[in-house]
Amino acid sequence: MTRSLPTVRGVALLLLLASGCGYTFGSGLPEQGVRSIALQVVGNETYRQRLEVELGAALARELPVSTDLVLADQRHADAILEVVFTDARERTLVSGSRTDPVREGALEAAIRMRLLRRDGTVLLERRLLDRTEFRDPIGEDLTSARSELAEDLARKIALALESEVGGGSDVAPGPPRRRSAGSRGN
Repeated sequence: MTRSLPTVRGVALLLLLASGCGYTFGSGLPEQGVRSIALQVVGNETYRQRLEVELGAALARELPVSTDLVLADQRHADAILEVVFTDARERTLVSGSRTDPVREGALEAAIRMRLLRRDGTVLLERRLLDRTEFRDPIGEDLTSARSELAEDLARKIALALESEVGGGSDVAPGPPRRRSAGSRGN
């Protein structure tokens, strides 16, 4: 019985110390009066067409699920989210035959995101990168890679909105993930 008392005191002390370390949860947006955001139409400065459509749809699905922010129209939102594709490239990783020129490939993209108050003040600005790979022999293609890229970027944008506001560091891609047939590689 006397051994459990020091353990309880130790845990209580650890919790007390951890609470004073400056760690916070969430983005701090609600404290700044941002509870709702308007999602502007995603822009595209690249030659790859329709990436912006897929990302816009993925953001509309992801943001309400992954953040505490509510989607609203621009007239009623506390902030406006701007997202623009700044780069998109397809790479051949493994060449095939004449009839099937790409056996394995990758799609890489960069976006610029900015969260603005209604008065135009920049709350958050980031450059996010992502890369997804596809393998023809297991039924993947550029279309499935585009869809996965949009979903991954939407998750990264949601994470950036939930991270501490005010930091301007870029989020770089991790090592490429390999997907197996039937999995999404998450």
